Amino acid sequence: MNVDHTGSSSNLQVATKARHRLIFRLGLVSKVTPLLAKLSLSKRMFISSALVVFTFIGASALVLHAVFTISLENIVQEKLTLHTYQLISVGDSEDGALRLPQVLSEPRFNQTQGTLIAFVTEINDNNQQQEIWRSISATDKRFSFPAPDSGQWIFGRAQGNSETEYYTSSYTTTWSEGSGESAKYVFTVMEDLRSYQEPLSKYRLLIAIGLFVFGLVFLLLQTIILRLGLSPVRRIATDVEAMNRGENEQLSGQYPEELKLLTTNLNRLINNEREQRENYRERMADLSHGLKTPLSVLRGAESDVDDVGEPVSREVLLETLSKQVDRMTKLVDYQLQRAVPNGIPNGFSKVDINAAATDVISALDKVYASKSVVAEATIEKNIVFYGDENDLIELIGNLLDNAYKHGEQKVRFYASRVQSDSGRNHLILVVEDDGMGVPLEKRATILQRGVRLDSTEGGQGFGLSIVTGIINSYKGKLSIEDSALGGAMFKIVIPTR
Repeated sequence: MNVDHTGSSSNLQVATKARHRLIFRLGLVSKVTPLLAKLSLSKRMFISSALVVFTFIGASALVLHAVFTISLENIVQEKLTLHTYQLISVGDSEDGALRLPQVLSEPRFNQTQGTLIAFVTEINDNNQQQEIWRSISATDKRFSFPAPDSGQWIFGRAQGNSETEYYTSSYTTTWSEGSGESAKYVFTVMEDLRSYQEPLSKYRLLIAIGLFVFGLVFLLLQTIILRLGLSPVRRIATDVEAMNRGENEQLSGQYPEELKLLTTNLNRLINNEREQRENYRERMADLSHGLKTPLSVLRGAESDVDDVGEPVSREVLLETLSKQVDRMTKLVDYQLQRAVPNGIPNGFSKVDINAAATDVISALDKVYASKSVVAEATIEKNIVFYGDENDLIELIGNLLDNAYKHGEQKVRFYASRVQSDSGRNHLILVVEDDGMGVPLEKRATILQRGVRLDSTEGGQGFGLSIVTGIINSYKGKLSIEDSALGGAMFKIVIPTR
């Protein structure tokens, strides 16, 4: 059995050519795309507009040329038709045949090199054409024309032996002779095409100049429009650069309606970035502030003594070390979590307030051992804090640390739960000391970040601002009052279950 591979080979060649064309186009696109990507937005729009304009100009030139050519040919056709009617009108029958004068009223017919020529042929019984008359201008010119049907016209172009092109118009008429017989004659009038070349060339030149000037004016206007239209974008870029130099804080100029969404989102992004950077800075400051207590405990661990004045045992030292390291690890994780955008601590649970307060007081007793401060804790039985354990330790730790620092000999801590008139439960945390207290005019300012009541004391002034931030996250309130001990009383009220 013979197998014909001709069809499959042809299909393979077609597929190969198509693949090569696709590869060429993809390669061309891959080369052009990087060049376009380097261009500015205004240059891209200018090039696109220029391509559109010149494409439109080219198409317009072709259309206008075609319209003008058609109009010109219609005019020529009408003129040739009139000349044909003139020939017919001067024709006469003589001896049973059509006779036309040799000299006509149109001068160009009478010139040997005239641009207007005419022929008259008779159609015999064999349907063959036989020339019976020609104008003086048709001397030595040879043409062959089809004969239209009787009463019909044929208009077109023809080229003779001199390679000169002519517009032609042929008309067949039936001529009645005196004997009652009739004959068919073809009247052909021709006009040299070169006589119309000059106006046609002028028209082409005029169209080219006009369209070129129109293109230049359009591109000039397009450039002005692009500059005006893109000026808000350049103004945004200038304003952003001014922000980078620190001259402006945000985009505050007057921008078009279409760009307001962009500028609003940019301002929101900038503000978010600025707030996030500030949040990182505050979290790191809070972390350094929170690490002071466990580091102070570790620093004084070697000099710790027990109740009888003897140095603590190795086991106690290791336990202290383990607790403080664990506390620092939790504190680092806690502050890193808060540094994340929307980094609200999760995993809320019931936190034993008694255990948390005991750990904090125990650590602070070691830190402030030289002051011999006596701390009293009064905590309602089975009371818990619903939230993150680190939040509770930060609240208690910072307030008690301030009480130890500014108190003289006594510090008190209270924790209780009360029910408001609306029936909702609230957690009450109170810390007071016997120090100098807080003047009424400074109670609002010391809650601000970095503000300290006594600049001679150590610290950065972050503690109360940390407390305020945590209380706000739980929709609670912090108040500063005078303590019965003679110092300050800090009272926290937090909604609870």
